Amino acid sequence: MYSKYSLFVLLAIFLLLIFALGREGYFNFKTAQEIKELEKKIEELKKDNAELAEMEKYLQSEEFLEKEGRLKLNLIREGEKVIIIKDETENSVATTSQSQKQENPPNPYKWWKYFFGK
Repeated sequence: MYSKYSLFVLLAIFLLLIFALGREGYFNFKTAQEIKELEKKIEELKKDNAELAEMEKYLQSEEFLEKEGRLKLNLIREGEKVIIIKDETENSVATTSQSQKQENPPNPYKWWKYFFGK
């Protein structure tokens, strides 16, 4: 029959096998999770790539080039006329700030007047 030592050795081998199988199972589980995360990332990158391709297509279109030419280079089409409208509020702001300067002199000037008179 089996002796106590052979039973102990078989039990130790059995425990080592269970430990090794558990470790391999955990490794496979982690690998599967990592694969799922990478697949999600691939889908996100494909989506971003498609959006960038659409943006590139728009940036190379005539519509975009015309818009940028009008805004940044002040280009016009043949037969168009440019009308410039001056903003009157800019002049009124400058006049108001000048009148405030005359009404409210700077503090050093006020102190000079206070101590030394006019």
